[in-house]
Amino acid sequence: MSVDDGWATIAVRDQGIGIPAADLPHVFEPFRRGENVVGRISGTGIGLASAQRIVQGHGGTLSVESEPDKGSTFTIRLPLTPSPD
Repeated sequence: MSVDDGWATIAVRDQGIGIPAADLPHVFEPFRRGENVVGRISGTGIGLASAQRIVQGHGGTLSVESEPDKGSTFTIRLPLTPSPD
């Protein structure tokens, strides 16, 4: 986690199978599952879409960088706002 210019940034990395470049533009679409996981990893395809909506609801962003066979990095950026008095 880091804080810079009024934003908190949290990066989560894995060393999994990665996401093919063709699937990257679609990873946050509800019920969308990558071709490389269908039949190999269970799921419904709503986790990343839900996570993105929650982060956006707080004024933030959720992004992904990935390389097949090397893993993925998901980055959450949330604005830091003053606490109410």
